Amino acid sequence: MLSFLFPPICPLCAKELLDKGEHICKSCSKKQIFIKEPTCYSCGKPMKNHEKEYCSDCRQHPKNFERGMGLCIYQKPVTNSLAAIKYKNERKFVKYYLEEIQKRKYRDLLQLKIDVIIPVPIHRKKRRKRGFNQAEIFANGIAEMLNKPMYTKIVERIHDTKPQKQLNPGERKSNLKKAFRGNLKEYQRAGMPKRVLLVDDIYTTGSTAEAVTATLKQLGIREVYVFCIAIGKGFS
Repeated sequence: MLSFLFPPICPLCAKELLDKGEHICKSCSKKQIFIKEPTCYSCGKPMKNHEKEYCSDCRQHPKNFERGMGLCIYQKPVTNSLAAIKYKNERKFVKYYLEEIQKRKYRDLLQLKIDVIIPVPIHRKKRRKRGFNQAEIFANGIAEMLNKPMYTKIVERIHDTKPQKQLNPGERKSNLKKAFRGNLKEYQRAGMPKRVLLVDDIYTTGSTAEAVTATLKQLGIREVYVFCIAIGKGFS
């Protein structure tokens, strides 16, 4: 009865699933949405050239975090799916991504030997309006997967900045200056971890990851690894 009233839908395109055994629709299953090698050794962006270790962005602007990884390429239908989670409260779509992380990235994440997991924070105004932090939902699923603790208050977003997607790369960096603040008491309460996995939904220029990494390292964290659900193409 419930399946009749609320038929299952594809977590990528939101179309009704005609086959009860499907996880995604036939159309989306034919699309190449997952990141494959070669990838940039620093940020995890997909690359065309097997001979280069780093993408052009990371060669020009070396990152402060140790390494980045991702699950999907940030393109349709993933862009629409993640937007639906964030802005339309389609949190049921998260399950699909976590299942794919378990299947495709679990071993890589396990090898990092991280101490704790931290989601990229959002400002309290956005959280109050949206009702949740999408990065925190993904981070919680990954924490359960790896059997590691998640901490949400070690780093806080203290300025309600403009949406990064509305800005160019230079503006994105200046937009995030002093946007984050470390919480020393929370860091100490967490046992002063040294290896952290920072989780976010989207990675494009890396400005957000860089800003949070700088804040975390000021607290005393030595190594920050970044995992994002989707990474912008940036082929190089």
